[in-house]
Amino acid sequence: MAEKILIVDDNEHILKLLRISLERAGYEVYEAKDGDEGLQKAKEVLPDLIISDVMMPTTDGIEFCWMIRENSPIPMVPFIFLTSLEDKEMEIKGFRAGADEYLIKPVDRDVLLDKVQTLLARARKVQSIDNKEAKQVKGFEGNLADLGLAEVIQLLNLNRRTGVLVVEADQKGKIVFDNGEMLYAVYGAATGEEAIYQCVPQKQGKFRFEPRRENVEPNIQGATMNVLLEACRLADESGLNSK
Repeated sequence: MAEKILIVDDNEHILKLLRISLERAGYEVYEAKDGDEGLQKAKEVLPDLIISDVMMPTTDGIEFCWMIRENSPIPMVPFIFLTSLEDKEMEIKGFRAGADEYLIKPVDRDVLLDKVQTLLARARKVQSIDNKEAKQVKGFEGNLADLGLAEVIQLLNLNRRTGVLVVEADQKGKIVFDNGEMLYAVYGAATGEEAIYQCVPQKQGKFRFEPRRENVEPNIQGATMNVLLEACRLADESGLNSK
């Protein structure tokens, strides 16, 4: 079965070009012209990936991405922003809203398809773990090169899991979860939310989730998704500033 991609853009020419490229690559393509229509279409077809313009009338791409992440049945769907603006501040806002990639128009077809394939492959890994969770398999493990900690934390949060996420990257650490919420974290010498900020950006290493209770003194005060979004924002800003 072909994977489904939703394109949201108020420019009909862009919609047509993207549709042709994606359909030729074997994807099932759906379209919407603004964020409101995009949210409705996303709820109807449950796309495997979303590509959205940033600047649109009525509901723009930033608000649309927030709505997908917070008010849709597919909060973890891969999300790519397209824009004609080479604006780092806008790029930061896009990542802060929950975007996975941010490409400047006009986008090279091969670059776009490569990003789409990479994000869909990552999403399949998350789904594989999710399916195992549904079957009540006792925990899971993986490589950070294949699946980032941000996705793992989201998965544990959405499934309301209780246990310990052990991280072995440039340093060692752990995150303790209770009913999907992060209670405690340590990573090297860092503790609490600072530990999350340091471990989430790691791209090399391993993780292991152990479904068990561990009595700890909570050192994370914020809600899990708020802390995670801040960790992603800081990582994105750091990456942008280094370019």
